Amino acid sequence: MAFQITLAVLSAILMVYIIILKVKLSNRNLFIETTLKKLSGIGNNGSTAEMMEFIEDLHKSVQYSSFLNDKLLNRETTDFIYEDTGNMHVFMHYTREESDAKRILSAGFRFAESFHRTAVPVTRDNLDLKMKHNDRKLFGDYLIIICISNDIVHKYTSELEKAGLRNYSLENILTELPPVKNENADMIYQLPAKFVKGYVNYKTGEIVKNPEFNPFYNSPSFSKNIAVAR
Repeated sequence: MAFQITLAVLSAILMVYIIILKVKLSNRNLFIETTLKKLSGIGNNGSTAEMMEFIEDLHKSVQYSSFLNDKLLNRETTDFIYEDTGNMHVFMHYTREESDAKRILSAGFRFAESFHRTAVPVTRDNLDLKMKHNDRKLFGDYLIIICISNDIVHKYTSELEKAGLRNYSLENILTELPPVKNENADMIYQLPAKFVKGYVNYKTGEIVKNPEFNPFYNSPSFSKNIAVAR
């Protein structure tokens, strides 16, 4: 009787585990279907030892180890990302190499034409964060956190409206270096490093903070950019 109860509990836990994987990995249906078939066979004819061995094998899966070890929703990580979200516009951007993440911390965030092409807004919602993360994490292990204070956003959004510059993006104005064209003839802009809060390695949970971070940074160049654009 005790064996049957133990096996039933393990089966229930594993079924919940598989359902979670199925929801979050819907584009990997073949893996899920194979896993469910294997689970069904163990549940009908297997032992507790076989069930435990299967769970261990699932954790050790090379294909999904990065997903299972994702540290994005660790308390330390979300505290860093969500801090003062009520007073700031927060964005995240993924990059593959740590050297690129360090360069962004020291030199600023470069973007082509539209800031929002690669930087997505962050809300204080774990489900929303996870959905955006699952959609973009293949672009790299390093998550750059960019924060601009509401005061700066409101000030220069208002100035753009007063100047009648409705076709200009706020982030294109918040630059100190003149934009340059790349090999594809796209205009490249560079957001100051002051707006870069730091970066997170979402696989290890490591957090690197930018000591020069200042979301209230207000450069004289911002108003000059509006004057030039008129």
